[in-house]
Amino acid sequence: MNNKEFITPYGLFATIVVTVIGVGVFSLPRDLATNVNTDGWIIALISGIISYFLIYIALSVVENNKYSKFFNILELNFGKIIGSILALIFIIYNIFAVSIGMRVFIEVIKMYLLQRTPTEFLIIITILTGLYLVRGEVGSLIKFNEIAFWVMFLPITFVLLLTLNRTDFTNIFPIFNSAPDEYVKALRSTIYSFGGIEIIYLVLPFMKNKKSIAKVALKSIIFVALFYVIIIIFCLAVFAKEQTKILLWPTITMIKSINIPGAFIERWEGIIMALWVVFYFTTFVNSYYLSSDILKDMLNLHDIKLSSALIVPFIYAIALYPENIAELYDISNSILPYLATFSSVLLPLILFLRKPSKKEVKERGIK
Repeated sequence: MNNKEFITPYGLFATIVVTVIGVGVFSLPRDLATNVNTDGWIIALISGIISYFLIYIALSVVENNKYSKFFNILELNFGKIIGSILALIFIIYNIFAVSIGMRVFIEVIKMYLLQRTPTEFLIIITILTGLYLVRGEVGSLIKFNEIAFWVMFLPITFVLLLTLNRTDFTNIFPIFNSAPDEYVKALRSTIYSFGGIEIIYLVLPFMKNKKSIAKVALKSIIFVALFYVIIIIFCLAVFAKEQTKILLWPTITMIKSINIPGAFIERWEGIIMALWVVFYFTTFVNSYYLSSDILKDMLNLHDIKLSSALIVPFIYAIALYPENIAELYDISNSILPYLATFSSVLLPLILFLRKPSKKEVKERGIK
């Protein structure tokens, strides 16, 4: 285990936020409006509370195992063979999630910017760009996240302010007007929007001030939840619930609909695509790095360069497999919830309940 500790609290905060908030935020208002009409922002708050409990469990797991790396934790608690199997399932979940996200990312790029560019070419370019960053050290990844945080949220804040002249906030009413089963169904889709909290398994072993971890994690989840709430409320305020339901990506449509007479920006597609690229790429590169790092430890490789290259064909094949958007979302909704439930809920909970004894820690050589 690398004992070098260099990540600051802000580095942890930025990494959690930019990994969790991905391109899913652009379709989230539609998913929630379809299930619970105007109550989507309430579901986002509830999901934030649930996600904090999940990240708290994961934090406890890492702390109980002396801030070891994730594969070392699995090996300590389950042994080499079972630990490797569980690590492989975890890697598959991350690869599948970023691959599906990549295809959504590519489809939007083709729709608004590069209509005639082959999908295969765009996927390859995206993967190679991510591979270049992943082949660096963890420090480079954290610095990228720290910069990306401001690149993501300063422009989106400015854009949201420009929509205020078209908003009617009475569109978010009435509230608490859906059946209990509809809330449960909406929670299932929204919890997935908080996927990515697993990145703490990569970051925590390198934290400087470990006493601040719990407080920083809480702040990051609050930030994510409030950001989702704001996006959902703005989409409802601009489009109302019925129109939000029929828009494929309501957040993109909201930004595209901005019209300011005499403004120096006439076409907002460039702004949309710049935000779209950053929002996806941060999620992709962090999950990709986490998967590569776990695979490196599992195969006992000396360099992450080889493990990251081994993952490339799988990302390409999964991203290219769906024939259209409908099939893409169908595959995502039928497979990802089960993988996410295992990797984000069941596995951390098992590790949390099975705290290793001092004897086991000593035998495994974890200090």
